[in-house]
Formats: sequence, C-alpha cells, structure tokens
Amino acid sequence: RSRIGINLQEDPSFLYEQPMTDGEEFAQLITLHQQRLHAHIFSLIGDSNAAWDVLQETNLILWAKRDEFQIGTNFRAWSHSFARFQVMAFLRDKSRERLSLLTPEILEKMEAEIPSEFEHYDKRLNALSACLQNLAPTATKLVQWHYKEQLSLLKISKRLSMGANAVKQALF
Repeated sequence: RSRIGINLQEDPSFLYEQPMTDGEEFAQLITLHQQRLHAHIFSLIGDSNAAWDVLQETNLILWAKRDEFQIGTNFRAWSHSFARFQVMAFLRDKSRERLSLLTPEILEKMEAEIPSEFEHYDKRLNALSACLQNLAPTATKLVQWHYKEQLSLLKISKRLSMGANAVKQALF
C-alpha cells in the first residue's frame, strides 16, 4: 500500500491517470460544445462561414472568462449567452456595412424559438452519424463534400469523374 492508501499492485492505473486541471476540463467542455455552439450561431446568422468566425470570437471570450465559470454548472447556457452577444456584435457591425434586417428585437424573438429546436440535437446528430456509417464510402464522401464542405455539384462531379446529374441523383 502507498502512503495515500491505494494498493498500486491491484490498481496501477493510478500511476497513469492524472487529475485534470480546471483549465483542461474547461478546454474539454469548449471542444465538446463546438458543434452545438456553431449550430446555435448559424441558426441566428444564416451564414456558415460567418458563424465559424463568430464561433472563434466566442471561443476567445469563453477562454478569457473561464475563471468565471463554475465546473459542474450548465456550460451550454453559459456559453450560448456569450455567443448571443457575439452574434449581436456581428450583426451590429454588419448593419454598418449595409442594411440589415436582423435587429436585436428580432434576434431575441428568433432565439426564443431555438431551445425547442435544440432539445433533440444530440439524438439527431447521433442518428445522422449512424446513418453515415451505413453508407458506402463513395456515398459518404458525396454527403460530406456537399453538406459539410458545401461543394457544388459540379466540383463534386469533377472529383469523382461523374456527370453533375449523376451526382445530383445520388444525393437527392
């Protein structure tokens, strides 16, 4: 037995497992919630590339404010509140460039609808992942290229040396 009461011969895993620091645990929380945060931001902005930019800004703020978060509390609610403010800042900046139809009031109304949409997000994401695993490798590539990478049918058809109509039929 060691001085701390652990029998290292019965449980040698203690030697290899180091407790996580709050920073490491926080980093895991941010990583775990990236897709959900992006989906939330995208649902408010409607532009995937802009949503990734806003997500990166949100991540920087979350990391800077990590000491304010209590591990074990609702990270999703906490992080989404910062994402909301970043979306508002993005829309404010965008409205300076050109006329924007999304006012803070409209954003608030839209966001009120979001919680019901995201209740089953994890289940739907898991179901989609399971479906993708059942596809043939070429079909999986088609779906990823079109929906994840947002490649046009023409670009996909060139990659696969197929006609654009054949790619369209395979996808739809």
